[in-house]
Amino acid sequence: MTVRLCQPFCALLVLLLCSCAPQANLPHLDMDSVGAEAKFQQTLVLRDSVDKLDRLNRVGWDIRSRNAELCGERVVHGVGLRFLELDDYKKEQRELVQEVLGVSWRPTVFQIPPGSPGALAGMRRGDIVLLVSNVQVANKKEAHAAIDAAIEKGEEIPIVVERGGERLTFVIKAVPLCGYPVLLNKDPVVNAYADGDRIFVNLGLLKFIQSDDELAGVIGHELAHNTQKHVRDKVTNATLGRLLVDLPVIVLTGVDPNVGWQIGRSLYSQGYEFEADYVGQYYTARAGYDIRIVPNLWRRMALDDPKGITLGTTHPCTSERFVALDAAAAEIENKRKNGLALKPEIKSSPSWLAKKDDKKDEKKEAPKDLAPNGPSSAPASGPAPFSGRISADVEE
Repeated sequence: MTVRLCQPFCALLVLLLCSCAPQANLPHLDMDSVGAEAKFQQTLVLRDSVDKLDRLNRVGWDIRSRNAELCGERVVHGVGLRFLELDDYKKEQRELVQEVLGVSWRPTVFQIPPGSPGALAGMRRGDIVLLVSNVQVANKKEAHAAIDAAIEKGEEIPIVVERGGERLTFVIKAVPLCGYPVLLNKDPVVNAYADGDRIFVNLGLLKFIQSDDELAGVIGHELAHNTQKHVRDKVTNATLGRLLVDLPVIVLTGVDPNVGWQIGRSLYSQGYEFEADYVGQYYTARAGYDIRIVPNLWRRMALDDPKGITLGTTHPCTSERFVALDAAAAEIENKRKNGLALKPEIKSSPSWLAKKDDKKDEKKEAPKDLAPNGPSSAPASGPAPFSGRISADVEE
């Protein structure tokens, strides 16, 4: 009985649902065309990703190579070459990568910034590396190892490549760089940060910037965080706050307020940002970029976060940063007109602190230029972020 009553109801429901279906006579969907369009869009994505990586690598190389003399003990030597192999990609991606980038199963030149030793010697993207310093290399790990060994010895590096079926030999020699590699982080948040040893630029920021000049300003800012040892100083301040405030409270009450740590960590926070903006403008100018464009980045940041125009927390407000960057640009232009060296005006550190820093830098091994390709995760040691407001609550 129940089934008989249900049948008319179900039939009515089907009719109602059919009446809500699309009514247009749609054209036939050709699946071959869909497949071709899918490949076209995948090619667009690949080329866009490569363009962003090229911009980051190109600008990062300029900032690091043209400011090496200001990086003190943290100087390394590099050639600017980065390699890819088909093994770096999933099976379904390899055909497209091979077609678009010319990547082989053997180490293939991928990134080679203009002005780097390889580019000046005539090497190109897509060159397949066969020999490095007369040693046959089967993969990029071996190629990097052979280059590192030659750099360690201070030798010129002969590299034999295959290009269009022809074998070519190039001789390159490493050049000095600031020992702070610039790496991509695939985070969509508009942010960049430094951890004392490296510089990270988020994918979100690469999408936000509009020119190489803006990106140079960002990388210069983060380089300044590292060279001015802001991460170290913030840890020192936080530790002192912990010892002077939190520890006595813990001993007396058994309760950890964690107030001293927070106060110490935020101490001079805005001052560090102003200093990184100021010193970073010099790094940007020395690398040949237009420092007059850099302040405008903060006007566009203000469009994304109007509250940040007048409200500053751990970072200065956007209006203050624009004016400060503009003033730094004017100072640099004045030095240029008067033929003065482009070096930031830095107060002398106490002699005991300078000696302590020198000893620390002597013991610390500088990172190599030939960093692995691909994204890098954010370090846990306390990054100094480019923007505390646009990036929401970035851990410092």
